[in-house]
Amino acid sequence: MKRNIVNLKDFSGQDTLSIFQEALKYCRENPHTTLIISPGRYVIRDEAAVQLMKDAMNGKMGNNPQSHIFTHYFPYSRGIDFNGCSDITVEGYGARIICDGWMEPVSIENCEDITIKGLTIDYLRKPYSVGTVINECEDYYDVEFDERYPVNSCMPTPRIYIYSKEKARFDGEGWECDKKENVACQTIRFYGNKPANITGETICVWHSFHFRPAILIHEAVNTTLFEVTVHSQPGMGIVGHRSENIYVKRLRIVPEVGEYMSVNTDATHFTSCKGDLEFEDCQFEGHGDDAINVHNYYYTIMNSRGNTCEITVEEADAHAQVLDYPDALDTLELVEIESLSPVREYKVVSIENSKVQWKSKIVLDADLPEDNSKYYLVNVTRLPKLIFVGCHVRNHLSRGVLIKTRNALVEGCTFESCMGTAIHLAAEGGWHEGVTSAHVIIRNNRMMRCGHGNNGTIMGASGICVNIDAENPDTPDLHKDILIENNIIEGENAAQGIYISSAKDVIIRYNEISGCAEPVKVLNSSNVIISENHII
Repeated sequence: MKRNIVNLKDFSGQDTLSIFQEALKYCRENPHTTLIISPGRYVIRDEAAVQLMKDAMNGKMGNNPQSHIFTHYFPYSRGIDFNGCSDITVEGYGARIICDGWMEPVSIENCEDITIKGLTIDYLRKPYSVGTVINECEDYYDVEFDERYPVNSCMPTPRIYIYSKEKARFDGEGWECDKKENVACQTIRFYGNKPANITGETICVWHSFHFRPAILIHEAVNTTLFEVTVHSQPGMGIVGHRSENIYVKRLRIVPEVGEYMSVNTDATHFTSCKGDLEFEDCQFEGHGDDAINVHNYYYTIMNSRGNTCEITVEEADAHAQVLDYPDALDTLELVEIESLSPVREYKVVSIENSKVQWKSKIVLDADLPEDNSKYYLVNVTRLPKLIFVGCHVRNHLSRGVLIKTRNALVEGCTFESCMGTAIHLAAEGGWHEGVTSAHVIIRNNRMMRCGHGNNGTIMGASGICVNIDAENPDTPDLHKDILIENNIIEGENAAQGIYISSAKDVIIRYNEISGCAEPVKVLNSSNVIISENHII
């Protein structure tokens, strides 16, 4: 069947945003369509998004806007909205989407078979600022900002880092500042704690943590992103939630030329997905958190009676800020809260959701324990197969790859100057993010000078850490079937190269490890085979 091909220039509207809305309306009504976006600069302005940005930047939401704008079903503006589309391809090579106002630039929701090629996403006013320290005293320091970052003394500054031009990376430990004043045009005086002797240093200032992602993939099946670029976003780069089969090739979440920072938090983050989750030949740099995090949520059990209960996600960042829930026939694992140990499995017979009350009522195929205050439930049906190959991750805060799924391959990647541990296999009860990992292969990767900061360095590991975050973190044999082979790990005065805890059936072989006080450390684990590694 021949595809229907249309061009964005064939549609009309009052402004760029309305033109995109008309084009997507056509696509929604005409599946099997390819939309061509000609090369050029497309400024998308939404008045509500502009007002939100102004309110945040003028301090009306405090020093960390996240507490206001990253909440359940918070109203937000959308740019290119695919909601309800099926079998649509967008070809946008050379097209730059420039957002004016804090928004969600691309929304792929309730969709099937969506492909985006070549599009670039950026912001008119970056959601961060960069300046130079021109003066410092014991209790304050003055920062002169470049004119491309309009600043004021009320702007939020929840995170500040030094960018070392000599090392070409973020350096040292970050800090925040909630007291500031204007001292000259584009010069702000920051009060409070700071590192010593920072005059002349380049300072990077984040103005937000979590908000909407640059690209949302929600309740979508078969989504492909090919040669897409994200330069900045007041939140994450990509969030995928309750979606199936996501294919990403040659994605770049990197700073624009001349910049040091990209998106403000995670480059990518995937929750409650299933099927395939594939990343190939992608680049990640300058983001404010992990390059990729793949997990499900530990549900809190409430109002349990026999085989009926209510579940909710609490004390966790709900990254899409919509209700997370299992489907009928999904398998839920009962997990001991204290240790994150699996106890048994249940099938979901039926489910009734309440978005307003942020909970779901479920019926299971067997009774729950009478005292279920000691347990979580977690959906093990919605655990995707992660493939992360040929990717380059460098100069960002926190970890490179964070795995909480049960089938994963990380191969042929380079991790360079990540602030945190390069690869982390975890179950994190504190974040209510699980599950324990299984069937993971980590091979033929390079991990160079990672874990050089406190932000995301887990158990002192530069290269690879396998552990759990729980009240009792010493429970043995929770992670299973892990192969770590033929990797190069070059630590920077690191405590460990590889840290293994709470694992079973682990093979560590043919790796080259240097710059680490203890190349491999193993605790609370069984059947760990360490052989033929080269230690420098």
